[in-house]
Amino acid sequence: MFSQYFRGIWRDRFILISLVNKDLQLKYRRSKLGVAWAVLMPLGLAIIIGAVYSVIFGVNPREFIPLLFAGLNPWLFLSGTADGGTMAFIGAEGYLKQTTVNAQIFPLRIALVNFVNLLYSVLAFFTVYLFLQPGAFSARMLLCLPGLALLFLFSLGLANLAAIVNLEIRDFQPLQSLILQGLFYATPIIYQPEMLKEKGFELVYRINPFYYLIDVVRTPMQGKFLPSWDIWLTAIVIAVAMFTLSVAVLMRHKKDITFRL
Repeated sequence: MFSQYFRGIWRDRFILISLVNKDLQLKYRRSKLGVAWAVLMPLGLAIIIGAVYSVIFGVNPREFIPLLFAGLNPWLFLSGTADGGTMAFIGAEGYLKQTTVNAQIFPLRIALVNFVNLLYSVLAFFTVYLFLQPGAFSARMLLCLPGLALLFLFSLGLANLAAIVNLEIRDFQPLQSLILQGLFYATPIIYQPEMLKEKGFELVYRINPFYYLIDVVRTPMQGKFLPSWDIWLTAIVIAVAMFTLSVAVLMRHKKDITFRL
């Protein structure tokens, strides 16, 4: 199963690279700001929410805005990859019906395009963070790299599953968007986990897989603390399980994809 999955990607690697380059060029074609939008979106949301919270709840914006920015970056990548995954096969109908290209490269195409945008945002975060809290920079920040790898693996799994499910249920995209919107507020991104814990709702984020995948990216990026070993272990298990399940489902239905388009 895995050998067939990865062999197909390797065989069509040049097509995949070409499609990713094309998507990135088209995304910012005729745009005045270009890739800056990948930075301005999470940064703008962080500034707006941070400003509101600083007024209503009296939080320090110098500390809260970096927390928001660090959390919004992985979330926007995760949700964007999942949403884009729903159209991965439908958008590639011409390739799948007229060529022998392997279907598994198309959800990967979505994940890679969004991951490039995420890397731009992460670099922007470090630039902003250097001005706001220069004393927080440390070697701990490097541990966001394995966190990003786990986040990518998990998000690719979501894209694989979304691509397959949307072939069966064409209403799945708006349903998935609605579910992700709900999970956004159930995940400690615009607030600290301690706020739920103090009110007796710790279970809300403890059973939420998105919390662990975001925490192993967000916490190291801030350079002050590191996630505990149980959060790392849970994130690894969730990411590997999601990817394994998605590959199994995708490869099982691979021969039917063309007929369902």
